[in-house]
Amino acid sequence: MTRSLRLSAACKAGEIAGRLSVKLGRGRGETLSGRVILAIDPNAIAKLSENRDIVIVSGTNGKTTSTKNLAEILRNFAGEGVSTSQSGANMPAGIASLLAQKPRNRFAVIECDEMYLPDMYQKLSPKVIVLLNLSRDQLHRTGEVRKVSNLWNQAFTKDDVTFVIDRDDPFLEFAVANAGHVIRVSFNGRRHPDAATCPSCAAILDWSTGDYLCKCGLGSKLPDIRADRRLSGPQRNAALVIEAARLMGAEILANEATKLIDESPDRIHEFVISGKKVPTHLAKNPESWRQALSDVKADQVVLSVNARGIDGRDTSWLWDIDYSALLGKKVICTGERRLDVAYRLSVQGIDTEVAGSFQEAVAAFIEAPIQAIASYTAYQDLLALELGLTTGAGESK
Repeated sequence: MTRSLRLSAACKAGEIAGRLSVKLGRGRGETLSGRVILAIDPNAIAKLSENRDIVIVSGTNGKTTSTKNLAEILRNFAGEGVSTSQSGANMPAGIASLLAQKPRNRFAVIECDEMYLPDMYQKLSPKVIVLLNLSRDQLHRTGEVRKVSNLWNQAFTKDDVTFVIDRDDPFLEFAVANAGHVIRVSFNGRRHPDAATCPSCAAILDWSTGDYLCKCGLGSKLPDIRADRRLSGPQRNAALVIEAARLMGAEILANEATKLIDESPDRIHEFVISGKKVPTHLAKNPESWRQALSDVKADQVVLSVNARGIDGRDTSWLWDIDYSALLGKKVICTGERRLDVAYRLSVQGIDTEVAGSFQEAVAAFIEAPIQAIASYTAYQDLLALELGLTTGAGESK
């Protein structure tokens, strides 16, 4: 079979598989579609990326929201159609499915799982890579943050791509230490909770000024862009994707950039459960839980935590979080690991209850405002319920 015929057959078979998945209520179809494509043509990702301008977004927190935000910015300010994932599928199958979408726009904005980024960097030949952050996540899979940082450092050694990074993260600074083109955006420093020692030489990092510096030289390079240190996590990510959009040709004026940052989206979805509106924040690891907890304003809160493969089976990260924002609130824990969460809160003196399901937890509240924080598969289960699907967990994280 010729090169083009194999790819064409793979994409057609993937399209049929994806439609069948949706029709049977088994999911959105992106992951299955991509698996079929790659089974028929293992080189499909490289082939489908040819003659396209590709941006990759990766990091621990905010990938899906930042990817969607960047795609929308490019549509509005570069005047181009943009191919991107609608569900956040960020491993090879999801990426193959995205690239096979029609129309195959010249611009493609791709979310990529941290562990797969070196491979996708080679296969996709991107013009720009945005690195948002690195923090502990899914301890059973990635272990220490240094594992990812070292992996990236060994992979990013060429001059054929421009990296946009949050320079205040020492793990990102080390990751691009050998890269040829780097745009460093600083938010005027903030201490990284996982970076007591240097990711380059393992010496104790000097954080005395609120920024990091090591005797080996890590932290000595000045930022290219300085932004407001008061920006929240989603706002910092928005600042990074704006710079990526500019590199791709988007014409964004200073006042327009300020508005985009101020209105930066977060991973919050309002579910309607038993007639009650419940804004639900997706939180997958300690850093995203800290951000979510800082946004809790309601006095009635649902915390839903699972520990399936995509969430990470190790829930010891629950002890890395300060839950004092929940003191004095009515908190109900649900999900498969509800007892883990409830015990962790009780140690911090927070009164809590448990419920067998998210719906049961919401039913226990009165009509006053309710907010929720959910782990990945708990959040996906709610989305699946809303869409009438029987499963919610895809391959992204």
